[in-house]
Amino acid sequence: MSLRRPTFFISSRSHSADLLASELVLALCDQYPKTEGIGIVGKWTARTRVAPMGNLDELQQASQAAGLEEGLKFLKEALLLNPPQIAILVGYSALHHELAGFFEQNQIPVVLYEVTPQEALQGVNLEEAQKRIKIALSIHKAGSAFIRAAQIPFHYIGTPYRDRVAKVLVKATAFDFLVDKPLVTLFPGGYGDALNKMIPLFGQFASGILASNDCQIVVSLREENDFDATVSKMKQSLPPNAPVHFILGMHLELLSLSRLAICGSGAITIEAAILEKPFVPIFDVNSRADSDGFHSLVNQSLGRKLVEEYSDRTPLPEVLKNIQALLQDGPVRDAFIKNLGEAEQEFMGSAADNAADYIAGEVGLGRKKSKAAAPPVSAP
Repeated sequence: MSLRRPTFFISSRSHSADLLASELVLALCDQYPKTEGIGIVGKWTARTRVAPMGNLDELQQASQAAGLEEGLKFLKEALLLNPPQIAILVGYSALHHELAGFFEQNQIPVVLYEVTPQEALQGVNLEEAQKRIKIALSIHKAGSAFIRAAQIPFHYIGTPYRDRVAKVLVKATAFDFLVDKPLVTLFPGGYGDALNKMIPLFGQFASGILASNDCQIVVSLREENDFDATVSKMKQSLPPNAPVHFILGMHLELLSLSRLAICGSGAITIEAAILEKPFVPIFDVNSRADSDGFHSLVNQSLGRKLVEEYSDRTPLPEVLKNIQALLQDGPVRDAFIKNLGEAEQEFMGSAADNAADYIAGEVGLGRKKSKAAAPPVSAP
């Protein structure tokens, strides 16, 4: 690690937040080459120029086993030896709340990249959070429910999901298992207990869809999960030899080719909206809604009801009825796609670049590296 004072410290609330963190780090280091970062790294940030001060999973496990104060002791001591100019917390939690308090005590400004589900806020004192966080960089136009409740000043930076979707260019022929039938893709999402709870339900969705439709069903599972064990568990809720294909990752590519998606309530709801793909979001009935009563990220981000949300306790026939209406050509599907087309224009891109520019301004990094102009496109 450099003896120079690091430009920033970065830490993520979860693995999905770690992906956002890596995009931000890449934007910072690309546009501001003199940037030096340290942090708690996960799978994605470990591939960047961030000098690791610890591992995401190990830090969370230590904090759960020994308590926050003891679990974070080694990290705080190391930070005091070489303090960063600014601290970036991607998503908020009780652990990040403790770190934010440490940074406040040591006069290190805290910037929150705000992507926080309501259930992650257990143990967080909103009045303390307001004092500890200097500014939030929000992917929600009106600020998230947490930002509003804690009265934290924020900048809207756009959504990182538009930039990811823009990079997806794939043809069905890229997947040798796809056939010439409408594709319904299932994205259970989640991790650990949350995923295990949804797997049997998504198996029932697959069975119900296949019973009434001549289509193909593909299940996309996260890379972080035990793929074989998850597949085995879901097959238990499917008829023997059901024509369901399982694939690791590739969720945006499959989403772009889908006629319909059945998914969790997180980032994929925004990605589907931007791609204008009809989808049915399923949320855990025990999860916390935002102040407007919304569970899905797309409804929360827009601050209004774009899509109907269903819990894992909604009667199966009711969900299957809506799935059937969205699969078939007709007024229900047409209206849904029309609403998606109007909503997707509200999601501004370049979130990582906008966040990088703000952070660079905070620490006085000066002018960013200029990008080369794109070559002209010749007429055919």
